[in-house]
Amino acid sequence: MNRSSKRLVITVALANLIIGEAQSALTTAAGVPINVFADPSDFVIELDTAGSCGSKYFHVQRASANFRELTAVALTAFSVGKRLTFFVASCSGDRNIVSHGYASRS
Repeated sequence: MNRSSKRLVITVALANLIIGEAQSALTTAAGVPINVFADPSDFVIELDTAGSCGSKYFHVQRASANFRELTAVALTAFSVGKRLTFFVASCSGDRNIVSHGYASRS
């Protein structure tokens, strides 16, 4: 194996490690939405269960690339009483900051 091949193998291994750590940082929370709130900086959904940050409130930040889509999914689930699953990317105090999510029939 030549020097450039070794560098490529090491680079790929490090990238996989970094990506794996970033993905493992996400936690999930699932529940039925109880309330929805239009906050000046976030769209907030209250579920019937708490997330990894200790709160039942899940924040979709307006700066998120998928803000409109995730808001639409949450409002749809809220209006028909379906279950939401959120992927929590981080905590801001006890706020669950949502990365993405989905609604399901069950």
